[in-house]
Amino acid sequence: MEPTSAEPASHPRPFASPLRLMILGNGGRDEVRAHVAVLTAEIEAVDGVELAGIDLSADSDLSRLPADVAVVVGGDGSVLHTVRRMGLHPTPVVGVNAGRLGFLADLAPDTFCPHLHDLAERRFTIENLMTMACTVISTKGPTREFRALNDAVIRAAPYFKIVEIGLSIDGESVMSYRGDGLIVATPVGSTAHSLSAGGPILPPNAHMFVITPICSHTLTQRPLVDGGHKTYELVTHGEGIVTILVVDGQVQIPLQADDRVTIRRGNPPFPMVRLPGHSFYRTLRDKLGWGAYPAGDRGPRA
Repeated sequence: MEPTSAEPASHPRPFASPLRLMILGNGGRDEVRAHVAVLTAEIEAVDGVELAGIDLSADSDLSRLPADVAVVVGGDGSVLHTVRRMGLHPTPVVGVNAGRLGFLADLAPDTFCPHLHDLAERRFTIENLMTMACTVISTKGPTREFRALNDAVIRAAPYFKIVEIGLSIDGESVMSYRGDGLIVATPVGSTAHSLSAGGPILPPNAHMFVITPICSHTLTQRPLVDGGHKTYELVTHGEGIVTILVVDGQVQIPLQADDRVTIRRGNPPFPMVRLPGHSFYRTLRDKLGWGAYPAGDRGPRA
């Protein structure tokens, strides 16, 4: 797999055909349908872009879209849902926020529409985000594979007892974690559940995984950052302690004692469209309040 990078989208001029856009989203939400109606009219009014279709269903196959760029209208959950539905044939995605926070879907509808001319003129880059291939090898069932963009989390299920999870990296036993669970996150996922659990922030072009314990039962267990080229294996221990694997916060897989979860860098990466003016650190400041001073603190003295 090619390294994660931001690569200019180069096209010959003049452009032989308009850039084909496909609108995706959760049609069950009124606000999404309202935003889609506005975007449809805006796209149809701009030369150089073409509306290839609209798909607001929840489970259609998105692996062979007849489009150059997919415009996902919704929140970050909609983008993560789209990642799984595109499978091994992803179309570059630009996220338009119709939710609350919007870190992956970081553009508001009124800020996206002026960028339609940038899309028409191919003034954008495509950033290949590192993905995760997650394999569940069960002692009492079939082997299953999942694709993720953010993270895989093993955590306690009801009745929420302390769980014990063994971690091996490239076949070497590293540590046994005891607590509420364990998060393995990609660089993109480092600003999601892992960050809430006290994990570090990784830039999206890093080639690393971050392993973050959830409410560790000892002060000696801290987040670990290691290479994206390695293989990580997690094993649940303890008969009668119910655990669950959560993939990207959306897919839940019950685990039995001694089930193994293997995590590797996914192939292919996931392409995100970056329009002019995009900045990872600006998004951290604007969306997460990163580096902001507390209310009433005017910042450093002159």
